[in-house]
Amino acid sequence: MTILFVRACTHTHAHAHTHTHKTRDKMADEESQRAERAFKMLVNITEKSGNLRKDLRNDILESVSILRKVLSNLKSQLDIRSDENKELLVEVKKTREAMVERRERQNERQVAPSLDNLQQTASRRVRQPSPPTGRNRQLFSEVLKGGGDKRYKISLKAKDNEKSPEQIKLQLKKEINPTDIKVGIKTFKTLRDGRIIIETGSEEELNSLSSAISTKCGEQLEIRKHQLRKPRIIIYNAPEEITIENVTDIIKAQNPDITQNGEDMVAKFKYKTKKGSYNIVIEVGPQTRKQILQTKLKLGWEICSAKDYLAPIRCYRCSWFNHKHNECKGEVTCPHCAGKHTMQECTASTSEHKCINCTTYNSYTKNEKIRENHSALSKECPSLQAVLTKYRNNTEY
Repeated sequence: MTILFVRACTHTHAHAHTHTHKTRDKMADEESQRAERAFKMLVNITEKSGNLRKDLRNDILESVSILRKVLSNLKSQLDIRSDENKELLVEVKKTREAMVERRERQNERQVAPSLDNLQQTASRRVRQPSPPTGRNRQLFSEVLKGGGDKRYKISLKAKDNEKSPEQIKLQLKKEINPTDIKVGIKTFKTLRDGRIIIETGSEEELNSLSSAISTKCGEQLEIRKHQLRKPRIIIYNAPEEITIENVTDIIKAQNPDITQNGEDMVAKFKYKTKKGSYNIVIEVGPQTRKQILQTKLKLGWEICSAKDYLAPIRCYRCSWFNHKHNECKGEVTCPHCAGKHTMQECTASTSEHKCINCTTYNSYTKNEKIRENHSALSKECPSLQAVLTKYRNNTEY
């Protein structure tokens, strides 16, 4: 009777919370609709007013636009919190059911177990997942290694392709003493393609090392200095007539204060959002980036906001980072539940989501476990945040 009562309470509690969430969602939608009707009314009054100064009209319309974005962001945050609450409720339900099952087992143990009972108990045991086989993946801790430091690297290979990586290493150790040139070596390793990677702690150290290698080994070795990526900026709500062909000229013409430093500016691509607006991604220099983020861009008749554009490469086939699906050699893996099927075939609920990247990391480590009960597409994914940290470390901010 006690067990049945606990189960009934669990079901009633979950049902009540579900009803509460639905009521809150409905109220939030109604409030959003009321706010949107008020915005439309304010815009209509502003546009119909013939005596209103043009600058005041523009200020009102811009304020309405900003308020719409603020409300949209708040609604998105509420949706995220709602999903998290639902996940917590599912976990609470699972915990209570596990407590009920444990009590049942304890009651069963009071009777001498038969062979059948022993077999049933053994069948309920779940094996811990073993680490994935195959080549080693770059994991969360490895991506974050070095904290927020910038990466200063050079790669070396033999010009005649006759020297092996080990021979190159021996030559470097024989010809160059890092202590003499006051350089600290952070990384000194061989890549799969036969190149040698050397990493230092600063750009000055890297230049000193490159100069020493060029002087003593330049005839035998090809030296390539790794350049930091140029920052990318995303421009929101650009006018439809602005294209990737003319956007840089328009920015320079209408925003002269931003482009006086002489840094290059290259338009990369333009895309249409689900709401029908257009965003443009451009590549700029570090000084131009700072100036753009501190102000707003004038484009045609619009004033557009801009932010850093951080979009890691993600494989749609295996859900791992740093390669595309046409280069993938892994298995098809669902980004939502880590199952061996495509995302379109997935039927898992939010509470059943599991990130393949974070799960793999946890299977390798015994110490710091990271949260894995989320989709690999989640913006809060620890593995995604690690990749973004690495991206920032390799960008010339």
